Amino acid sequence: MTATSNPYPSEKVSDVAVATPTTISTATASIMSPDYFVAHWQEILPRYIGHGRPSADTMVHYTSYIQQFFDWCTAIGRHPMAVTDFEMRGFLEWLYGQGYKDDTIAVKLVSIRRLFNAAERLHIIIDNPCQDLYVPNATPDELIHFFTPDQLYEICEFYGINDDVFLRERNIAIVYLMGVEGMRNVEVHRMNREDIDTDMNSIFVRGKGHDRRIFPCDETMSHLKAYLSTCPAKVPKDGAFTPMFLSNSHKNKNGRLSRNGIRFIIDQSLVETGFKRPGVSCHALRHSAGTNLYAATKDLRLVQDTLGHRDPKTTARYAHVQERLKNRRTASIVPRPQPPKS
Repeated sequence: MTATSNPYPSEKVSDVAVATPTTISTATASIMSPDYFVAHWQEILPRYIGHGRPSADTMVHYTSYIQQFFDWCTAIGRHPMAVTDFEMRGFLEWLYGQGYKDDTIAVKLVSIRRLFNAAERLHIIIDNPCQDLYVPNATPDELIHFFTPDQLYEICEFYGINDDVFLRERNIAIVYLMGVEGMRNVEVHRMNREDIDTDMNSIFVRGKGHDRRIFPCDETMSHLKAYLSTCPAKVPKDGAFTPMFLSNSHKNKNGRLSRNGIRFIIDQSLVETGFKRPGVSCHALRHSAGTNLYAATKDLRLVQDTLGHRDPKTTARYAHVQERLKNRRTASIVPRPQPPKS
């Protein structure tokens, strides 16, 4: 299926900005039509995600996924707010037909489900057509991918052979933030120089859904300082802040390193070290921090605080992985010959 021109256009992804609460008047909500909602969703949805303060980066991704859904609706001749549960299952089939993986489809559905949640609360629709639509978990607890400290050392060694001191120090610092301190890709991407408190050796993390402060180990702080010493004297501001990690691409020289740029950097080392496998991405570094920290401390609360998990059940996965690795329960039922009778 090929999408035709879209009667429900959004702004270009690169031009997305988070709307302020005053963009739409309170009075408008009571008379909002489906057409108005679809035309102005970028101004409306921010009130219902990210505690009313979604980042521009979040809105960029929401725009991309929702615009794709709008294009699909145009192709089948349906208004987005008139789509049924049955048709949404057709959209799911279409995504699979386009070659998207389970994890990617799940993320897309989250964005579209949030859109319908907002429409439902504003009485634009009666029922959310995505309510019962879910993608099977592609990465169950048993399949958490992580690297041991020795493997993380090998990854850093790969970067260490780079003659470009800026790239070498930048890439190693990123590995330490993700693989030792447990920061997410998006958190590394959003990091600013102003987020570092050199007096307390702490970092303010602009997190996924909520912010937090972490206290990295001395080795991580040393790598950050080594990286900063290689940066240009003058770095262009990104709004009010100075980006921490800079791009070396010709199109974005000394601009903020993108999330895709971080993925590329990590994937390059995983391929060269032989650690790249289906399902293994830069997020495995964060899993490495959680798994290795629990193995070293057996303290789930410490792991939860380090990774910034709100739900302890999320952190408990790392204990489950360690237990599975340590205790091979099926050893007790291995076929063995009967002892000879006396």
